[in-house]
Amino acid sequence: MLRVRVLVVVSSLLAAAVVGCSTPVQQAPPPVHSEETFAVWPPRMPSGIDLDMVPLGRWAQYEETYLGSATIKERVALVGKGADGNTIETTTEMKAGDKTVFASVFAPGPDGAVQVTSNVFQVSDADPMESPPVKPTQQPYPRVDPKKVVGVDTVRVRAGTFRAKHYRDRTEYGELVDFWIDESVGPIGLVRLESEQRQHPTIRAGFVYELVAVGNDAIPQITKAARPFDADLLKKRGLPWTRQTRVGPQPPAKVVD
Repeated sequence: MLRVRVLVVVSSLLAAAVVGCSTPVQQAPPPVHSEETFAVWPPRMPSGIDLDMVPLGRWAQYEETYLGSATIKERVALVGKGADGNTIETTTEMKAGDKTVFASVFAPGPDGAVQVTSNVFQVSDADPMESPPVKPTQQPYPRVDPKKVVGVDTVRVRAGTFRAKHYRDRTEYGELVDFWIDESVGPIGLVRLESEQRQHPTIRAGFVYELVAVGNDAIPQITKAARPFDADLLKKRGLPWTRQTRVGPQPPAKVVD
């Protein structure tokens, strides 16, 4: 039986790589044998809000469905503001007690564009660890392209009803992505995302991200100093580093068979 691995980007990172239509479409690696596995990459979450305008402590909780089966809980929270930039912590859970927190610092770069200047992750109760540097084109929560707006819709999700801007784009795999942004939903504005999946030819189901709760009381979960990145240590813990340029920075991926 064919087994497909969904690499859950436990940061945005956890995925909404909403790239321009001019970006060349990548071909997903085909299965070589019916018993082999290969990755299906979810889209990164887009961001539609200037973090400087978001109140400290604002958080949003999402429930994400991958390929119609795996369900992921993800909380995005603004936990730091300062001269070094704005810090977002993304907490991802696949089941109770199975948690990864990824802290990313966003600050203006030399050209004035906001980029990630620091990445730290913590898996469960292990000590936090630095991640390798990330290029601006690979950072989590890419800003939405205002040219991709197709309208304004009333969107009903578990967190409530919103009048949200509707955007439509394609991933680098040519997958159609629809998502809705409301600037009242900090810290990134995402209300809902729906994406088809073209990386595996026999699976029709795609990805759905839905806002389920919001709040204003987030505090940092990563409180210890991070140790330098150590791929060998991660390997010993059974947490392979799976950073890929097409997905962006990420802590060790959780694999859903």
